[in-house]
Amino acid sequence: MLRHTAFFIHRDTTTPDQQFDMLKGLVFLRSECSGPVAGDYGEDLFGGSARLREIKPFKRTPRWRGRSEGPPSNYDVALHLDFNDQAGLDAYNDDAVHHRIGDFNASINEPELTARVDWWYEGAPRTKPGLVRHSAMFVWTDESDKAERQRALDAVRRLEGCAGVDSLVIGENVGPLTTDYDWLVDIHLDDREAARQLLEGDAYAEAMRAVAPAAKYEWTARLSHLMRGSSITARTA
Repeated sequence: MLRHTAFFIHRDTTTPDQQFDMLKGLVFLRSECSGPVAGDYGEDLFGGSARLREIKPFKRTPRWRGRSEGPPSNYDVALHLDFNDQAGLDAYNDDAVHHRIGDFNASINEPELTARVDWWYEGAPRTKPGLVRHSAMFVWTDESDKAERQRALDAVRRLEGCAGVDSLVIGENVGPLTTDYDWLVDIHLDDREAARQLLEGDAYAEAMRAVAPAAKYEWTARLSHLMRGSSITARTA
């Protein structure tokens, strides 16, 4: 299965009504566009980018100086769309409905901060409604070598043994855009409390300590949301 994953950060002027309209549009993408066979979406459960609005920029560590601190906030909204093959994703990218909804999303989010990964995984659509999905995207540093990157991936994979984790998959980007992230981890958890305990626990911190030396850690894109996914039945003329 080929998945397109995208994370969005709202502008500081985005209203609750616009946020709601965006969520409706994400549902419309998976049901009305050519190509998707399943999809999922959701808002961050742990505050999203609120920290960017609540703490003045001059009181935050600048992103370019925050290598050891990591990202200044979570992202706000995630979209996951599944395709049978590259042809399905190409059809989606050419779809007029996709373009119209994309234009609206760009008007209420920060387009230059949108994070994307296109990645393959084995099996049926990877979504379990009612569970919580924690996803995080990373960009390798140019100077990191194969051994450093492998240590990072191995450390993240060990999170699969943590309490409350239903499953974990790592996906490598196959998308052609220069703005794409390099890889992501997709973790399914039993519920919100399990996600909170994982993210605040020692095992997750240890994994990120292994990732940080090999990645542009300050640019990590992450969020956790309730899964609402559904498959899409074939359309008839």
